[in-house]
Amino acid sequence: MKWTVGKKIGGGFSLVLALVILMSGFTIWKIGEITANYHTFSKLNIEKMEMVQGTAADIANEGVTMRRFNFVGDPNDIPIYNDYKTKSNDRLKWLEKNLQAGTGLEYITSIKKAKEEYEKIAEMSMAAKQAGKIDEVARYMADAGAPYKATMTAAEKLTLDTRTYVIQEQEQYAKDARSSQIFLIVINIIVIIASSIIAFFISRNISRPVHTVAEAASQIAAGNLAADKITYQSEDEIGQLADAFNQMRISLRTVISQVSISAEQLAASSEELTASAEQSAQASTQVAVSIMEVATGTEAQGRNINSAAATVGNITTAIQEIASNASIATEISDQAAAAAQNGGSSIEAAIHQMNTINHTVTESALAVTKLGERSREIGQIVDTISNIANQTNLLALNAAIEAARAGEQGRGFAVVAEEVRKLAEQSQEATKQIASLIQEIQNETDNAVTAMNDGTREVKLGTDVVNTAGGAFTEIVSLASQVSGQVKDIASAIDRVAAGSEEMVVSIREIETISKETSGQTQTVSAATQEQSASMEEIASSSEALAHLAEELQVTIATFKL
Repeated sequence: MKWTVGKKIGGGFSLVLALVILMSGFTIWKIGEITANYHTFSKLNIEKMEMVQGTAADIANEGVTMRRFNFVGDPNDIPIYNDYKTKSNDRLKWLEKNLQAGTGLEYITSIKKAKEEYEKIAEMSMAAKQAGKIDEVARYMADAGAPYKATMTAAEKLTLDTRTYVIQEQEQYAKDARSSQIFLIVINIIVIIASSIIAFFISRNISRPVHTVAEAASQIAAGNLAADKITYQSEDEIGQLADAFNQMRISLRTVISQVSISAEQLAASSEELTASAEQSAQASTQVAVSIMEVATGTEAQGRNINSAAATVGNITTAIQEIASNASIATEISDQAAAAAQNGGSSIEAAIHQMNTINHTVTESALAVTKLGERSREIGQIVDTISNIANQTNLLALNAAIEAARAGEQGRGFAVVAEEVRKLAEQSQEATKQIASLIQEIQNETDNAVTAMNDGTREVKLGTDVVNTAGGAFTEIVSLASQVSGQVKDIASAIDRVAAGSEEMVVSIREIETISKETSGQTQTVSAATQEQSASMEEIASSSEALAHLAEELQVTIATFKL
């Protein structure tokens, strides 16, 4: 069976309530038993005393009635005497049946024996009175004195012993009542202690893991992802929360590690891209210088073309110099093309890396958003616990009111109700503290989401910049290829001019035309190299900005302890 926090709290309070109900039921039963025993005891003892005292009174009235009849001779005294005799005999039978040994039972036999002897003589005296035998009446009355006295003495002893027994039973009953009272007090104390122990264990089993989870949340909020795993064996809501925190720490650690590695790679790629852009700019500058030199030579060739026929030797020398410069320009153009291709490869790698960083940062933002949702779910659980504590407080208040109505008998129940109310108030205070901590976690989570969104936007901007640089590098590669081809064409043309130097005079006009075309082409190449140099500067600037963003990302990641 899965014991949730609500079941634990409900089970604890149910157990305490069961103990209180058992204690109350036992108290009511014990009080009822004591009351019933008291009523039975009182009724029986009162009846005993009435019977004993009535027996003594009836015997005394027998003697009075007998003497009055013997002196006065009133015939109405005879039925009165018989009535006293019958009542005293009935009382003696009841006492003989209900008295126990040691409580006056031994006097019943003496009373009956002396009473029979006395009644026999008394009836003989009354018969002599009716017959008018006055002398016999006096003699019978004198003979009846001794048994009558023995009867009254035994009756007095019976009365005294019965009274003593009743007093002793009353004292014993009082002792039993005090013992029962002490026993009930002990039972109440045991129930209170047991309830306190149950409440203590329930409170500790809830507060300890919650405190552990709160400390783990504080460490995560401070950026410490290297803390120990939360260990909690129960499968209740707190155990689920602990598992979620452990999984969240692992996920955050993985994401931050990946982002850190990507940031380092981004910084390295940015530095390489900057270096490549600078090299490409330098190469473009060299190409531009060479092309300008070619353009200058071509213009000089055009100005001197009218005197070419007379100075063939000088032209041959100039053509050789041009061929040499063209070879140098070809090599420089090839280097520029190779550098541009390398720069394009670096740009493609940077684009791929920026896309990876963008994907990683997006996943980080989603993970932090899930953390915020988990925190809100925890807040709902804490609200539920707070509502339970409120209901418990109301129940404790109602129980205290009912205990107050019960008066003295409900005093122990009132103490238990007060303890339950205090526990409910403590639970409310604990839930408030937990709610405050969860609010702080949610605030930190929202801040983290905002930071992740900002990082995502910055990475997107970096990606766009790198994509732009990639397009520029594509154009640079294309232009470098064109420049290389054009320079090679120039070198080939100059070679052909050198081979046909003997025919130069004849085709001077053709050379003039070629010189003009060469001048225009060199100007075009010069403009292209200038554009390439400007593009390389833009790429270098973008690479520096990208490196700065990577450094900021590394600083942000460094706040987390893995």
